[in-house]
Amino acid sequence: MKPNTKLVVFLTFLMLCNVRLGFTQEECGAEPPKDYGNFMLKRLASISNAKALATPVSLPIQHHVSRKSNGSSPSVSATEIQNVMDELNATYASMNISFYEYGPTRFLDNNNWNPTFNKSNDSQLVQYEVSEAINIFYFTEVTSGSSTICGFAKFPGTGNRAILDASCSQNGSTSSHELGHYFSILHTHSTSDGRELVQRTNCSNAGDFFCDTPADPRLSGLVNSSCNYTGSGTDANGDQYQPDTRNVMSYTRKSCRDGGFTQQQQNAIIVSLESDRAYLLDTTTPPACTNISNFPYSESFESSFADWTNANGDDINWTRDSGGTPSNGTGPSTGQSGSYYLYTEASTNVSPPGSPNKVAILDSPCFDLSNETDLSLEFGYHMLGTDMGTLEVLISTDDGSSYSSVWSQNGNKGDTWNQATVNLATYSGAVIKIRFKGTTGSSWRSDLSIDNIKIASTTTNPPSSCNGITGFPYRKSFEPDFGSWIQETDDDINWSLESNTTPSSNTGPSGPTHGSNYIFTEASGNGTGYPNKIALLTSPCIDLTTETDAQLSFDYHMYGSNMGTLEIRASNDDGASWTTIWTKSDDQGNIWNSKTVSLSGYSGSVIKLQLKGITGSSYRSDMAIDNIDITSGSNDIIDDDIHEISLKNISVFPNPITSGFLNIKYPRTSKTDESINITITDFLGKKIDVFNSKTETITYHIGNLRKGVYFIIIEDNNQKVTHKLVKN
Repeated sequence: MKPNTKLVVFLTFLMLCNVRLGFTQEECGAEPPKDYGNFMLKRLASISNAKALATPVSLPIQHHVSRKSNGSSPSVSATEIQNVMDELNATYASMNISFYEYGPTRFLDNNNWNPTFNKSNDSQLVQYEVSEAINIFYFTEVTSGSSTICGFAKFPGTGNRAILDASCSQNGSTSSHELGHYFSILHTHSTSDGRELVQRTNCSNAGDFFCDTPADPRLSGLVNSSCNYTGSGTDANGDQYQPDTRNVMSYTRKSCRDGGFTQQQQNAIIVSLESDRAYLLDTTTPPACTNISNFPYSESFESSFADWTNANGDDINWTRDSGGTPSNGTGPSTGQSGSYYLYTEASTNVSPPGSPNKVAILDSPCFDLSNETDLSLEFGYHMLGTDMGTLEVLISTDDGSSYSSVWSQNGNKGDTWNQATVNLATYSGAVIKIRFKGTTGSSWRSDLSIDNIKIASTTTNPPSSCNGITGFPYRKSFEPDFGSWIQETDDDINWSLESNTTPSSNTGPSGPTHGSNYIFTEASGNGTGYPNKIALLTSPCIDLTTETDAQLSFDYHMYGSNMGTLEIRASNDDGASWTTIWTKSDDQGNIWNSKTVSLSGYSGSVIKLQLKGITGSSYRSDMAIDNIDITSGSNDIIDDDIHEISLKNISVFPNPITSGFLNIKYPRTSKTDESINITITDFLGKKIDVFNSKTETITYHIGNLRKGVYFIIIEDNNQKVTHKLVKN
């Protein structure tokens, strides 16, 4: 008869492939150490004399779940972990052994292990083990070489873990099977010290060494759905096998392994627990979180990591460093506080490589806020690099089981230490953990750093000063460039540097008000420059912790028939949220206007300012800013919008001025026979001259004024306005 070629090929395929069926998938990859037979022979006496545990014990299990590097695609769910716990507690109950979760589930966020973990990487799991608990690691798929397996466990003396394939962990018996190996017992079909005979004449020194488990020919594919043995094999004496098809340690169908362990197997497990795994009996409850409850708290890593730790399962570590990171054009040159800081190395020539998109996680100790109501987290961060990634702060209230993001920054922030403040008021009364998550950018130019971590009262301990703008008066007229002001990456267009006219006609200024440069938004291009395209420029941190009456002054130009909106925004939480402190819309004429805005509402704070330009409905909406000044304040310099006066009605010309007479034209709103009081102050508010006039156009000789910035304060009975004057 001619053989059925297709059938032969199909059967051969089934034999060679790892088809994931209940009776064909390789059960486990557990491997006893060398000379394990001698170990078991020496233990046989104690096994035969062992008694059941008189007092029930509960053993700790630490679960470790594999996920992708971004925290997605966990291999098992919380419900599936509970299924494993239920299985183990049912299977081991006859030995007075139960299990509990030692601590919150830990996660291994690593794309290299998700979706597939190969047994060859087993040694890398040692670093994640909790020494006083049984460690169970879950992976979406577990392989050994090119074969798919359900898992494996470490025998006594070789490790403290079991590794489970996610789907196999839910079949009702694999978890119990692997812990059987963990507690020293072999497969019922073991042949490492010879094959057991059906008559059991060698049962104590061959097979699995237990005489109450029948000789087993290896049951893979030899048990039907009714759990009956279908094989016809014989042992070395010609006796036909009559195996136990329900033993947990066999390779029967997984659904048939409901017979638990034999008495000798149970005895071996108990002896192994009391000797090999005695450390499990020393801990019956999870360790309490080591709380820090005294505040203010600070850590700047000058001598060590202190209580902070690199988390498990990420891609790269945080590194303690001083004196500059190894790469040029990225990283700080020194710490914000002291010499040392922590940073993430983004270079690709290190091991493991640090970019792109490599995650580094730093975990805090526990902070006990049960008696606190007004704490804030402060820290310095440095994000210099053209391909900078993301820094994120996350907080957990369940001892690290889950985290919520509370702050983040991305993109190049310049070669400066910036200051961040995160309000912790919503966590009052809780015990929290804090996590810094750094994700490198698209190249090695993305080393990011943190330093000077503090937790202190927001009322009694004002925020730390920053390394940005700390001295006043401060001026920024963008000579020769943007300096430490940062173009944001989540807007539509950029602010541009210019010294002459903008490229578009009938919009934009013809030149700066101070120096050689100004900045502007280019609105050209339907869909690219307009309409409603946003440009964001952010200042470095501004330290107002010792200021009580600081003021911001600037010149702005908003000329164009389709002009948009200009906003000045402030943030006291390092950019997590912004408040508009001044705004102007529509065409303001082809002149430079000046503005002074009080910053007194931010006294005692560290803030950032942001210039937000929104283009109008056509290209005729270029807006510009120049001559930014921050001063300590003066009672003589006031907010010129107190009485809602439009500065486009005031003319101070020529401005800037070099010599000769200054003209001040002010359309008065009071009676013409009343005097207008005019005060001229220097940049710091010192009075230079005071006079009055009853005319709307006043001329003033500037011969006694040196080069610099001055303020012209005009008062009548019900209004007061300030205009800035520049003498070159």
